[in-house]
Amino acid sequence: MNLEEIQAAFQAGVLADGEQDHAVILDSIKDSRRTDRATLFNVYADGYRLRLAEFISNDFPILRAHLGDEAFGHLVEDYISSAPSRQRNARWYGQRLPDFMRETAQWRENRSAIDLARFERALSDAFDAADAPVLTIDAIRNTRVVDWPRLAFKFHPSVTLLDLAAGTARIHAALVEEDELPAIEQGEETVLFWRSDDQPFHRHVAEDERLALIEAKQGKRFGDICALLAFQRDVGGITQRVAGFLSQWFADGLVVRFSILE
Repeated sequence: MNLEEIQAAFQAGVLADGEQDHAVILDSIKDSRRTDRATLFNVYADGYRLRLAEFISNDFPILRAHLGDEAFGHLVEDYISSAPSRQRNARWYGQRLPDFMRETAQWRENRSAIDLARFERALSDAFDAADAPVLTIDAIRNTRVVDWPRLAFKFHPSVTLLDLAAGTARIHAALVEEDELPAIEQGEETVLFWRSDDQPFHRHVAEDERLALIEAKQGKRFGDICALLAFQRDVGGITQRVAGFLSQWFADGLVVRFSILE
């Protein structure tokens, strides 16, 4: 084999999972005076997998605490075997771990673990999201009353909403603080994630704020959002309620731009 072929075989051997897949490259390696070629090659093959496992462990420490080292180790091994690294940046290697769990028979019924993984990934994604200057509420104070129904907003790239199993945020907080886990809850909760002052944040949002934020992120106008929530809830005071959401969005540092649509 020429150098290019040796390099390709070496890489294929490192990525492969099993001694039988190493045969091609082992023919091109010599034994040393201290040990045999298989042991020498496995230093690289094992090192590759250990490094990937380290990246995942660093990205999902709370999931690891929740599952325990043994179960987490089995999960990581299965993930590495099914998903060789395709990125030069190790930060993104574990990004599909929650999806892998949902797609795998062994894990798909464990929603608590899956949603903890999604929670941790959302915090990491918020931290790494692109930056953009945010506005304060003062930016819209001089907007004419007649223009308010036509206001539309653009949000910071880090802003994400996740629908999770009820209690996920409390379980995460308890594991972070090494406190006793809360009682299992039924239903779902919606959690908002974003970054402010270089730190990721999260908070619960009620169902009406969830709907308002989904619509606002899609570029819907303030008046249309109020009309939708009024139809959904059939109660009074919706305009004031949505205005309260908007004030909180500015206070949290979620809004980067507004416009008045025709």
